[in-house]
Amino acid sequence: MKFLFADSTTRGYGTEQHGAALAIALARRGHTVRCVVRGGSSVEAILRQSDVHCLAVTPGALCSLRLVVRTIVLARRERPDWLVTGDGRFHWVFMGLRRLTGSRVAFFRHWPVVPKSGRTRRMLAHRADRFILVSRFHREEYQRQGMNVARAAVLYNPIDTELFRPCAEWRAQIRARYDIGAADVLIGYAGRMVREKGIFALFEALEPVLAEFEQARVLWVGDGRDTEELRGRVARSAHASRHRFLDWQLDMAQFYPACDLIVVPSVGAETFGRVSVEAQSAGVPVIVTDAGGLRETLIPGVTGLITAAGDSSALSAAVRELLADAQRRERMGAAGRAWVCAHFAFAQIARDFEALLGQEGPGEQRFPTRE
Repeated sequence: MKFLFADSTTRGYGTEQHGAALAIALARRGHTVRCVVRGGSSVEAILRQSDVHCLAVTPGALCSLRLVVRTIVLARRERPDWLVTGDGRFHWVFMGLRRLTGSRVAFFRHWPVVPKSGRTRRMLAHRADRFILVSRFHREEYQRQGMNVARAAVLYNPIDTELFRPCAEWRAQIRARYDIGAADVLIGYAGRMVREKGIFALFEALEPVLAEFEQARVLWVGDGRDTEELRGRVARSAHASRHRFLDWQLDMAQFYPACDLIVVPSVGAETFGRVSVEAQSAGVPVIVTDAGGLRETLIPGVTGLITAAGDSSALSAAVRELLADAQRRERMGAAGRAWVCAHFAFAQIARDFEALLGQEGPGEQRFPTRE
């Protein structure tokens, strides 16, 4: 099949990486994939690293308009079988191209809140060829908000399990670079530094943990509007010297293996939770909250632990539980790696997407088997 993806975003967090990851997964399956993206964006970098055909539009005052024009020109020339986007800016452009070229459209939604426009809601629910959400929670939440989800399919984020993998060399290099000793136990956080991601709940949870476990260290990777407040709280802590801060890295693959435990402490509803799955792919156990779709990213008690969102005491207890048992962390890491390879790997999600597109009627829901 021939696919045309379009994306106008500039950031490189999980939401933005989803489309690029799916495009790469389909290209590896032998499909013809073309992408129109904003030049200089993280999405462009991810696609080019994987040698996926990418038309990058130079940033500037008219970039959005040029993105639309380039997309129209490429669609008319290539006549793809499917036009795919998770970017709302392209919804109506693709609907117009659908009539003009005969291509079909597949629209992803990543946000927990339904579109404000009733016209857009009706288009997604009734007129798009495929309307795709990224977790069971996401579908249930849209239904709760009053949106018609009868035709909405669920497709999880694809994870590059060849890239996100255990690696002793990466572990040693990163820990040496940031003065993390071989005997230290490293707790990691990766994501946006904003309150709703639970960064302050995690900081509070870790204070008694650091007091109890002398070898515990913390690695914060990310940026956002609340970064300085978090840094200020850490600076005032008695354990400030045991925290490390890094800006968000486009290539996170080498950082996960450096950690002994990854925490995803979100207090706001997550539609999925890519960091949790990437960490498990790298053989690292996780602790996540029950905020939305995060519950679907692990096998509780087998590949990681779940705590109540916003409950710092419960989060602290879960971290203590895993820090105290290195063998359990090792078992969880191995089980997590197997779980992700079986259910979220590029090849698996690409096959699921092919099956979804090949159905005559609305897509069936695909839920991973929890074995």
